[in-house]
Amino acid sequence: MIDVDNSSSFSIDEVNVKSYITQMLKFLKVNTKSDVSVLFVDEDEMTKQHVRWMNETGPTDVMSFPMDDIVLQDSKLRKKQAILGDIIICPAVALRDSREQGINPAYHLVFLLAHGILHLLGQDHQAASQRVVMQKREQGIMNSLRISKKR
Repeated sequence: MIDVDNSSSFSIDEVNVKSYITQMLKFLKVNTKSDVSVLFVDEDEMTKQHVRWMNETGPTDVMSFPMDDIVLQDSKLRKKQAILGDIIICPAVALRDSREQGINPAYHLVFLLAHGILHLLGQDHQAASQRVVMQKREQGIMNSLRISKKR
């Protein structure tokens, strides 16, 4: 089940968010009945969560909280309904970042969903080699969704 909750001041199309997540899971060959929760929050709430969980000040764009120890390459993910975890996104930070980068805000928001999903599936980007793999997967997901990066 995909659960979407919006407590931010931004208008979020929950049906589209669920559709994008379903498409991402299909692309990654993960059971689409797996549990994913997405929460959209304002900057104050994201700042609180960022301090609480990462011990870092200020808001960030996205945070992910995997529930099960999952490895993306696990072939059982196609059949197994897993509890993937929670993603928190701050649309205000995402909008600011998209403006700074000169990209479509909708693209960036969906990109953050993809980034969060990959973290729920055990992907990381701390080491350069991990970052390259994760970036390729993110790009593959975004290409499959055919959302324009241009403003």
